[in-house]
Amino acid sequence: MPREQKIVFIIDPDEGIRESLEALLGTLAISTLSYPDVEAFLDSISDQFPDRGCLIVDATLPGLGSLALLKRLRKEGSKLPVLVLASTSNRDIAALALQAGAAAVIDKPLANGQLLERLQQVMK
Repeated sequence: MPREQKIVFIIDPDEGIRESLEALLGTLAISTLSYPDVEAFLDSISDQFPDRGCLIVDATLPGLGSLALLKRLRKEGSKLPVLVLASTSNRDIAALALQAGAAAVIDKPLANGQLLERLQQVMK
């Protein structure tokens, strides 16, 4: 894979959401890699966080959650933009995600236009 190619990493426990996001981004020829949880993502990247692309992560993940991942990314110096998907009932988590360095919080259910617009903004 060419170094300059940007990848969208998707972390969501719901396989249907992962597949839907992959299909949506695939229509725009955006490469994706998806994971059911943070641990699977961390296992796949070895010791270094990606430096290109974007991470889309569910706000309420089992195990090591999205907030812990955001804090770890920033502590490690990663500038990888993170879009957090949160239901409107999780506004507290959304605020904490923004404080921890998320580029944006996108409400579930997803509006594809809003997601794509944010994605284009952070992947410039």
